Amino acid sequence: MAVLFTLLGGCQRFNSEPALLWTDRAEIAAYAEIFNTSQNDYRVSVVYKPSPALAVRQADVQPDIVIGPFLNDRKTIPLFQSLDGMIDDEKLSPENFYPGILGLGVFEEKQTLLPVSFSLPLMFFLESYKEIESFDLSLGQIREHAVGFPELNPSRTVLGYSPRWNPEAAFTWLRLLNAEFRETAEGTLVWNRENLERGISDMRKWIEEVNGGWEADIEFIEKYMYEPPYKLVNSGRILFAFSHIDSYFSIPSADRERLDFRWLSHETQIPVREDMIFAGIPRTAGRSSAARAFIEWFFRPENQNLLLETSQYKRMRHFGIAGGFSSLQGVNEIDLPRYFPELVGHVPPASFIEFPHALPDIWNDLKHESILPWLKSQLNEVPATQELSRSIERWINQQPQR
Repeated sequence: MAVLFTLLGGCQRFNSEPALLWTDRAEIAAYAEIFNTSQNDYRVSVVYKPSPALAVRQADVQPDIVIGPFLNDRKTIPLFQSLDGMIDDEKLSPENFYPGILGLGVFEEKQTLLPVSFSLPLMFFLESYKEIESFDLSLGQIREHAVGFPELNPSRTVLGYSPRWNPEAAFTWLRLLNAEFRETAEGTLVWNRENLERGISDMRKWIEEVNGGWEADIEFIEKYMYEPPYKLVNSGRILFAFSHIDSYFSIPSADRERLDFRWLSHETQIPVREDMIFAGIPRTAGRSSAARAFIEWFFRPENQNLLLETSQYKRMRHFGIAGGFSSLQGVNEIDLPRYFPELVGHVPPASFIEFPHALPDIWNDLKHESILPWLKSQLNEVPATQELSRSIERWINQQPQR
């Protein structure tokens, strides 16, 4: 059942019905509230939808604005109207966005969706570990540091890193090596099989060559990996732990005081997590004027700075804009470090950021219920024999028709 966020304060000032916004991001309700109080012409009411893309496809009556992940999948993006007029009228400024990011929301050569935010992968470690001077960390660099870590701690059992600790990290490893998961125009999920197999082979070699073999790796997991990774890093039991920037800032601030991080990269490319957030106006939106007013307001850099400031003042527990880095480059480079000081000197250049291919809105479920378990099975001492394509096929066949 949809949940209506409470955003009705001051509604007597308005002559028209509010624009209806569907989203799966709780912080969007706070943004809409700020919009409502910032002007006297329009208001927005927010309704929570666990899968906005699916909700739009199934709706008999469309909302006026949608903000959520996977709106650019091939089944969903045709349901949104062009925003080219807002660009032509200079209500949106393309130069404020990261180079290339607007192309992710183009359909039939028209700007149909606007990217809102994205998350990046990182490795964190003790700030006192002064051996890392680079801006980012490649797999080769992580291996080099992991090899030497036990030598720095000869009196206790430690391990630098293992690909078996976190399936999401292992999947990111595959993305770094260009496994290239993507959806075809026909709706088929494809990937680079050679690079996927290479990634799995590299991870298995890591366990054998860096971590002393399967028995030692398994024994370490059973003895020590029951605690949160940040506690293991803080105690010096492990050197590196994997996270994404939004999850990293959900670690209690007291536990982050002694930590530092670097972006996980390959050949200076940092892969954006697949669940990028987009905003769009459905073709049949009944209150397009209010929807466009909100979109225009939201994508002004000065207003995103206001959202960041308000979030800090109210101690809202989320990172950045809609849980990630803003799609507006200047907001990340100028405003965000003022509210998240740990980002000073850490905001990646635009040239480092690699945006993902379009994927179906079932991606998160498919990834966590099929791909990651399959990947975990490949990192057992005796890997499972089932092909990834068969694992995905079985999972899809078990799902209700969408």
